[in-house]
Amino acid sequence: MEYNRAEIATPNPKSTINSYRSFGYNLSTAIADIIDNSISAKAKEVSIEYKWLGKDSYISILDNGIGMNLNELVMAMTPGSKDPEEERDLNDLGRFGMGLKAASFSQCKRLTCVTKRKDYEIIKRCWDIDFVNKENEWRLLDSISDESFLDKIEKSGTLVLWEKLDRIVGNAEIDNVSVRNVFYQEMMNVKEHLSLVFHKFIESKKITIYFQNEVIEYYNPFLLNLDPKPEMGITEKFENVEITYFILPHMSEIGKVEYEKSGGSLGWFQQQGFYVYRGDRLLVAGDWLGIEKKRDYSKLARIAINFSNENDFNWQLDIKKSTATPPIEIRRELTRIADIAIKKSAKRYNWRGQKTSSTNLNPSFQPLWTDEVTREGLKKYKINRKHPVISALISENNKLALKAFKLLENNVPIELILSNQNEDPAYHELEKQIEIPSDELIELAVEIYRINVSQGVPENLAKQQIMSSMPFNMFPLINEYLK
Repeated sequence: MEYNRAEIATPNPKSTINSYRSFGYNLSTAIADIIDNSISAKAKEVSIEYKWLGKDSYISILDNGIGMNLNELVMAMTPGSKDPEEERDLNDLGRFGMGLKAASFSQCKRLTCVTKRKDYEIIKRCWDIDFVNKENEWRLLDSISDESFLDKIEKSGTLVLWEKLDRIVGNAEIDNVSVRNVFYQEMMNVKEHLSLVFHKFIESKKITIYFQNEVIEYYNPFLLNLDPKPEMGITEKFENVEITYFILPHMSEIGKVEYEKSGGSLGWFQQQGFYVYRGDRLLVAGDWLGIEKKRDYSKLARIAINFSNENDFNWQLDIKKSTATPPIEIRRELTRIADIAIKKSAKRYNWRGQKTSSTNLNPSFQPLWTDEVTREGLKKYKINRKHPVISALISENNKLALKAFKLLENNVPIELILSNQNEDPAYHELEKQIEIPSDELIELAVEIYRINVSQGVPENLAKQQIMSSMPFNMFPLINEYLK
């Protein structure tokens, strides 16, 4: 095909640089993108500092990586400087050559990059959006607002400085308490985000991230430090993709303090699902990727997926590195593994389901409550008339007992239960299964046993009926008292 050349259509500097501000970063994802560059530059330490000064507030990200020479610095500051299809080093967390610019411009109007190669002089370049808008030209500046920042780099490394934080601070005065508090809260969100996104790097001591001079501790979403430890499945490999499922212990086994700490910022329900990593860097956290829905009984299932940067286009990685879509051939495997993990989670989560479920493997099992679906498609909960305690109450045609049961069934406090569950699931989920029956429960079992025997029920059958009913079936010790 022949191409007839026409005009060179050079993008307008003012409109183009402002369009880079709209890629959808938030402060946390933007700072994480800068740290990706630090890791790619072989940094062992990254230091994040910020200072509230009203409209003059700033954020800086400093690393001790290999730094850049002038050509590399100018290229790093040039939008679209790298070909996305270019083959990358396996440890390179970049892809589009846009991260530094797009992430920075999403949060600030002045981006200054200071860098130093070992045994070379410090160099700097600055993008000032106000200057570009005024002059309407792609003009990098060789300037910095405060030269004391130059002293922060020692042997080698790079410092990224964000000023004119119009998206976070705007034109707020230094004494504006409301904006200051929002600024500080946003920075706390950043700390939490980094502890999760880079947890594998922090755990393996590949990198140390300082936050206002304090080391960021990692948050491993698979909670491997819990006691009892999560169940870990075998790591399966498919086309350079590693998949491992984890089933967390039931919440009641770990206690309230660990329950609150280990749930993460979003809680156990929202944290379930797939965790997608690219070269050990977390991209997607707690999402079933359209394969499953989030449900209470699956909240103990978390599945790690790790792929290399060779698979970027297959996974439709976006510029922010915050979304990834699995290719069809991998999706089938994810569906299969998710099904295994969810079933294991449901089995562990529903231990208390013994109290209500009629799906017990024992065919003679009698729950205290049963459920049924009405013609209108609504769930209704019924007291099981075949339960030995209930049966004993109504055996003498006790009409008042039948009316009481009907009253209870029509007034199950579903709204109150749901309200408490939504307010704080810990109200229910921290309930522990006791191992020894109470004296009152033993006395009740003995009383029912004697009533049944006195009515001509064979002793073995009377025992079986009781020991197959909730909650007596949870305590084999009770059987010794039925004599």
